[in-house]
Amino acid sequence: MLYLLLGQDDFSKREYLQTAHTAAKAGEIQVFLAETEGLAWSVFLNQDLFSKPKTFVVSGGFKFLEKQPGEAPLEALVKNPNLIFLLEEKLDKRGSLAKKLLGFQGVVTEQFDLPHLKKYEDWIQKRSKALGGVFSVPAAEALAKKLGRDDFEEVKVQGRVIEIREVFSLWQTDSEIRKLLSLASGREVVPEDVENLVHAEIEVDSIAIANAIADNDRVKALALVESFLRESAGADQKAGVIQLSALLSEQFRNIAIVQDLVSRRMPEAEILEKTGWKPGRLFVMKKIAGRFPALKVWQTLAKLEALDTELKTSSTPPRVLLDLILSQLLLK
Repeated sequence: MLYLLLGQDDFSKREYLQTAHTAAKAGEIQVFLAETEGLAWSVFLNQDLFSKPKTFVVSGGFKFLEKQPGEAPLEALVKNPNLIFLLEEKLDKRGSLAKKLLGFQGVVTEQFDLPHLKKYEDWIQKRSKALGGVFSVPAAEALAKKLGRDDFEEVKVQGRVIEIREVFSLWQTDSEIRKLLSLASGREVVPEDVENLVHAEIEVDSIAIANAIADNDRVKALALVESFLRESAGADQKAGVIQLSALLSEQFRNIAIVQDLVSRRMPEAEILEKTGWKPGRLFVMKKIAGRFPALKVWQTLAKLEALDTELKTSSTPPRVLLDLILSQLLLK
């Protein structure tokens, strides 16, 4: 069987293929990334006598397969007992292979889009029930907002929306739901739980990275970034990099604000009134702000802005872009 799984929702794609793998009682699972050595159509047709069907997962490798010499053996792939999954965010439908795949009888094509606005809150509630817990409606809304429900980007052509790009990841959402259900210990999750746990953990991550940048500690900064991306976005690396960029931008904007207000000798009570922060948060931000030269703060904000633009307009891998920005910020 040949499956073509499209869309931004990598979390649901993985659940779908795992269900199909289990239902087919398949054995070995092999995962191929773009340009993995040995990636070729012929690999998917390998079948040992009397052995179980195999499951092949190709993530982001369509363009490489497109360059393989000869015609893709689509009929053989469809009739093969092996399960072949091609995972792509989207296909250029102008390509000859894409056209053949999308129109070939027997190819199972599924679209996996991330839930938008209210559907995201509904997803949170359904997921919590599947995990044996309950989210109140306000708690689901609070979590959705924390994780970027309203930070989507609309791609328009001649004034018409042709694509919606979400910044949240269902991998991170699932992780946060599990943490909140564990904290609730059987009771309904309420907005206060989201406020107390989710915001604190995300902000602590970005503050720790900002501290490492202040120390010019390359090893620690890269380790914290790696941990953040692994925990927050799972396999959806682009969503993780976009979220990290947004969080770091927020932290450095706060640092710039604190430096400006302190330089004007504004009383702490007035700063608290203007920012709406609690005293503990102001204390932390003043401490970090005191470790950064003002010039570096503005340079960092400019680089993060450039990173955001490149993430949304360039085909360069997100992690490559992030590492480039970090290497510039952490020059000795």
